[in-house]
Amino acid sequence: MARLPISPYQAYDAVQRSAQPKRQAEAMAFARAATMLEIACRSPLARRRFDAALRRNQVLWTMVQAEVATPGNRLPAPIRDNLLQLAAFVDRQTVAALASGDPRDADALIAVNRDIARGLLG
Repeated sequence: MARLPISPYQAYDAVQRSAQPKRQAEAMAFARAATMLEIACRSPLARRRFDAALRRNQVLWTMVQAEVATPGNRLPAPIRDNLLQLAAFVDRQTVAALASGDPRDADALIAVNRDIARGLLG
């Protein structure tokens, strides 16, 4: 039987403590969150799984917000601003998906996570 993926937070934490560079760890966390959302969207009758995947993704993005807003963050200001705007979009889209329960409302979240993961690796 296939094992369900761990939460994005756990993935991030586990990889952070591994030998992988930070960018790879971050990319893995976003890829894992996207995969969890995709799996949940394929099981439309499993509302709990869908809601849990959305909430886990929101935890990941809350971590992004906290990191980016930390004084002394060395990212250039335009990138920090873009990430904060993207995180605000993720928050709004997550609320919409939780309210509707429609897996199609998670499509944008999946795409954003995949794009961020690719950007971190590329």
